[in-house]
Parts: sequence; C-alpha cells; structure tokens
Amino acid sequence: MSLDKNKHLSNVLESHKMNHVDDLLAKYKKKREEVKDALAVKFKDEIVTRAINSGSYAKHDAVNIKYDLDLCQPFKRNSFDTLEDMADAVFNYFNDEYEDDDLVKFKTRKQRVSTGITFVVDGDEIQMDIVPGRELIKDDYTETNRLNLYVRPKLLQEASSTQTNIQKHIDLIKGKSDERNVIRLLKIWKVNKSKDRVKSFLVELITIRAFDNCSDIPNDQWGKLKMVMEYIRDNIKTIRLEDPANSNSVVSDTMTDSEKNNFSYDMELMLDHLEADADNLKIYFAVNDEFDTSDDEDKKAAALDISRSGVIQKPWCNN
Repeated sequence: MSLDKNKHLSNVLESHKMNHVDDLLAKYKKKREEVKDALAVKFKDEIVTRAINSGSYAKHDAVNIKYDLDLCQPFKRNSFDTLEDMADAVFNYFNDEYEDDDLVKFKTRKQRVSTGITFVVDGDEIQMDIVPGRELIKDDYTETNRLNLYVRPKLLQEASSTQTNIQKHIDLIKGKSDERNVIRLLKIWKVNKSKDRVKSFLVELITIRAFDNCSDIPNDQWGKLKMVMEYIRDNIKTIRLEDPANSNSVVSDTMTDSEKNNFSYDMELMLDHLEADADNLKIYFAVNDEFDTSDDEDKKAAALDISRSGVIQKPWCNN
C-alpha cells in the first residue's frame, strides 16, 4: 500500500510541535528572563528598552529538534563610539562578569552578529544568542524598530555592519500558517540531513516567495510542500531574496553559487525519489520518534472500525 503523504506529513508536524518540550522550554524561558534582567541592570544607561525576543520561537516556526530562544538588545544611538565597541561590551560582560552557576564560561563565544552563551540546567544544555543592535538615529528605535548590527570578520570577509528590524522579521511570517508548516518541514529536513549551509531565514523567504508567486496553491499539505520544493529547484540559482528590513542586504547572496546548485539538486533528487517511491518521504521528512503518537491513533481507528463492524477479534492460539 502506497504511503499516504498527507497523513505522514501531518504526523511529522505533530511530532515536532513545541508543546512536547514544554518542561524544557520553561527552563529556557526562565534563563532568558534572567539574561534580560542582567542586561537591563548592566547597561541601564545605554539601552533603549529591555531586550526583545527573536529567533524561530518568536516567529512561531520552530521545531522541537532544533530551535532557539534568542534575544536582541537595542542600544541608544550614542551609547558607544562604534558598533564594534557595543558588540565587544556585550561579549566581555558575559565572558568576564556575568555570574550564574549554570553558565558554561568557556563556551561563551563571539559570533558574526551575536554573543553566544551556554547554560547547563538539570543536565540539559541551553544555548542562547544575544544580538546587540544600535539605533540608526537618536530616539528612532521606539518608532521604527530599526537597528544597526556589527558584523564580525570571517575568513576573507572584513568586519562590516548591517541594518535589521527584528519586528519586521516576526511580522513577515505572522498569520501565514500554511507557509509556516512548509518552513517547519524544510527545517526538519535541514536538521536531519545536516544541511547547515541552508540558512533558516533564506528558507523562510523563499517559501513565502513561492506562495506569493503561485496562482493556484494546492489544498493539501503534500501539494504545498511539493510546490515549494519545485520552486526552490527551479529558482534558487537565480533568485534575489532581500531582507525585508534592509533591501541592501541580499540574503540569497549568503550562499555561494556552488551551495545554490547543491540546494537545487537536493530538491530535484528528493522530488525524483518521492515520485519513484512515496515511502522515501519517511527518510527525508522523518517523524520525531520521541513524540510519535501516530501508531496509537492508527490502533484507535482500527479498533473503532472493528467495533462498528460488530466483528470481535480473538487472539491466535498455538495448538
């Protein structure tokens, strides 16, 4: 019997829901609030507002095998002489001063636009990224949500800056439940197949573009996922995807031509394999076994069918 693609994808999405990890999330959120409090005290004269939530959880497109509860700390325009000074001040604080028995000091790290910190709480490792941003214009943030970020140098790339608007990123996906489900599925594929070079923000942007450019969106989950996969296959090599918060930041340029070719080929290969055998969907878009209740539901449905038919099943006996 051929796999019911829509039923399988429904099970995949259900098993990756964030409510399955509510206990762990409660620990994350508690630590996040403690970090917000610490930033507010340490930089009370430099910040515009208390730190805001960012990342996939804030956008409501997170999956429970990999997600983040990141923060963005807005600073006043005149808080530091340079963006680098701002970024270093946040890193130095968590690396040298911040006290928390759960903090793993040696894992505090400088990242491109953030400071990464790691906690271990009840044996669970919790990672958090803190993105410092500075107002573009004095007293502008509360009206526009615009921030300037410091971008640290990497390999042959020199240090630079970039504008962003976290609220615009959150608003971009707000109310788009169909798009979010496809984004979640592609994130599951990304994590399971270790496709780290395919950034989640790019997946979000190209999924939304695929929906926007389709005049006849399928009604079923598999149809929507297939539509986006085909769009990526056909367009990732040439498409221009701009950051909605900054048109000068071309998100599609964060991938090399080789990486774009690989992304297109990944989609082509998956589509071919799924056309040949629907069961391959279980490989590319796997259920999270830890929270899979689909077997229980199947058993309940089977039992209901039996009871309705009036047939009583008896166990087989060996004579």
